[in-house]
Order: sequence, then C-alpha cells, then structure tokens
Amino acid sequence: MSAAGTALPALVIMIGALVPALTAMLRGRPAGRLAGLIVAGPLVAVALTLLAAAYGRPAYLDVALVLALLSFAGSLVFARFLSRTL
Repeated sequence: MSAAGTALPALVIMIGALVPALTAMLRGRPAGRLAGLIVAGPLVAVALTLLAAAYGRPAYLDVALVLALLSFAGSLVFARFLSRTL
C-alpha cells in the first residue's frame, strides 16, 4: 500500500475531529472559543503533516510548522484579551 493509501484514512479522522473544534470556535462563549482555537491548531498542523506524507510534498511541513507556532501565539493573545473581560 502506498503512503497516500495509509495517510488518507488518518487525514479523514483528523478532519472529522476538527469539526467540533470549529463549531466551538464559531458558536460559543469566549472560553469555549479559546478551547476550540487551542484544539484546532495542532489538528490542522497534523493534517498538513499527513498531507505532506501522503503526497510527498515537503513544503507542507513548513506550512504545518508555521501554523503550529502561529496558533500557539494566537491562543496566547486571545487568552490575554479574554482575561481582561472576565
């Protein structure tokens, strides 16, 4: 079985796990939105890593690394603004 054949089922599971996180980010209280943001960042980074493995595109790994760093920084900024309102 090729790399695309083994990585695509895992990619479908990752995208399925992303749905509740996106729902929490779009609809919910601010604390729930923060939790959705914290969960969604690594899920998308892992999904991009699986795409890189499946299709042999190492450029996706760079995008996944940048996204992981930016999602961490974004969650810290959102948590700081959230602490002012609580």
